Amino acid sequence: MKLLNILILLMVAILGVSGSYADIYTWTDENGVRHYSDAPPADADDAKAVFPEYQYDEKTDKKQKETEQKQLKSLIKEIEAEDARDQAEKKRKAQKAEMERNPTQQELIAAEKERLEKRIAYLEEQPLEYFGSQRNKIVRIGYYHYRIQELMQDPDKYFSQPGSFEGNVKNPAPEDSNHTSGAAGY
Repeated sequence: MKLLNILILLMVAILGVSGSYADIYTWTDENGVRHYSDAPPADADDAKAVFPEYQYDEKTDKKQKETEQKQLKSLIKEIEAEDARDQAEKKRKAQKAEMERNPTQQELIAAEKERLEKRIAYLEEQPLEYFGSQRNKIVRIGYYHYRIQELMQDPDKYFSQPGSFEGNVKNPAPEDSNHTSGAAGY
């Protein structure tokens, strides 16, 4: 909107100056008020031509308009480029602020719940030999279900007091050897 207002003012100014071909006079009346007009009043002794009239020349006028149009286009490009730079800088600052922001507790809970659910899905896909027995598989998967329940009931306690699990797994995955829970534990 700011750009549009500037462009309108510039076009009015350029067209207004190009379109005025008569003398512009100024004078002060008996009350001390300054006036401007294209014709002086008959009773004004101090009327002066501020902008003198010039004769219309089509060739000169065309050249002048072309010059003004080039200047206007150049100015528009500069304003658009500056506006684009400002928008890019605002976007960069917003992205930086978002990246530097600490996650909310809701975001931490959602991320931890997703991690635990992925872990359950991974364990459910493993063959029985991975666990050594059906009982170990049930216990291991049950542990992660229990952790989700703890997380949803008391997230503060969940993150401040990480639990540990020592399972009977013959070939533990790298995550199985990590004995802490919580956002920082994985």
